[in-house]
Amino acid sequence: MELSRVIIKTSLFLAILFSLSLTGYRVEAADKENCLMCHKYAQIGRIDEEGRKRSYFVSETIYANTVHRNVPCRDCHSYITKIPHDTVTDEVNCANECHIKPPFSKENFSHKKIIEVYDRSVHGMKEGDTEELKAAKPYCKYCHPNPQFTKVGEDRIAFETTLKRCLNCHERKGVTQAYKHITHRLRHKTSRTRREIVMLCAKNCHAEVDLMKKFNVSKESLESVETYTDSIHGKAVALGSEATADCVSCHATSAIHDIYKKDEKDSTVHKNNLTTTCKQCHKEANEKFAQIDVHSAIEPHEKPILYSLNMALTLVFYGSVFGLIGLAILETYGRKKDGIEWQIIHGTSWRGTSKRKPK
Repeated sequence: MELSRVIIKTSLFLAILFSLSLTGYRVEAADKENCLMCHKYAQIGRIDEEGRKRSYFVSETIYANTVHRNVPCRDCHSYITKIPHDTVTDEVNCANECHIKPPFSKENFSHKKIIEVYDRSVHGMKEGDTEELKAAKPYCKYCHPNPQFTKVGEDRIAFETTLKRCLNCHERKGVTQAYKHITHRLRHKTSRTRREIVMLCAKNCHAEVDLMKKFNVSKESLESVETYTDSIHGKAVALGSEATADCVSCHATSAIHDIYKKDEKDSTVHKNNLTTTCKQCHKEANEKFAQIDVHSAIEPHEKPILYSLNMALTLVFYGSVFGLIGLAILETYGRKKDGIEWQIIHGTSWRGTSKRKPK
């Protein structure tokens, strides 16, 4: 009887392994310790001490298509020392070194350089930060969620821009290997659209005025989302432009994570660096051009002349639009009065002869 139980258990175990080998072969290389044997089940989880349900489910399909699909689980979850493991209490450290050597490199891959840039930025955690401020600052997974990023066409990616980003981690050597690697990354490049970047920066952060007030930011910062939305850049991005400046375009270099306060000398929007920043898009930009306030709030008591011009142009625009609509209505009324019918046959056209006698 005992022997039969052992045989049944062994058979079930082998059947599970066999099914995993058939259905999950895409993630088998990274999942060397068979973590997905348990974590592939949608209902796996527990109720924590605060009464909230914690899900430990990992979708094999999503995992197999993410940028981390070749990274062994314990490269990130390095605090796990045994399997089955105890309750996880530590957070993942994105600066951990992975057991993967990227092309044309002898060192294991690591996000450490990016983390160092991030830590120096305005978003990085500082010693004097309050707990509330630390909780409000965006961390790695806020901007880089897994599942997957939205794929973009290869024609949208500038070679030099892509290469600069690669050089944040890789050395500029091994031209042939670099070319193969970069073209491969271009074909599989994933990124956000301009509109998505603006929404990411605004959502739960810069658009939350009450939250920003708690951190004593400037009046300009409180209005940054509103003034950007009203600017030519914001309106172009809202219409779907991918050639217009978004938040990252002006506030960071190709390192992406080096966003500083405007008064810091390393900031891309510091008064000494503004011309260089503007020249990324406006090749003829000079110091006077760089003085244009992108986040300018046009208030009547602060900028009366600019406010008056803006109101005048607005009236001219809407006056022209509604004037044309009014003329079209009068023209339609006149033709209908003269006995000409408006018919929709293979397009809009007028039918009939005017009853009005020529003078």
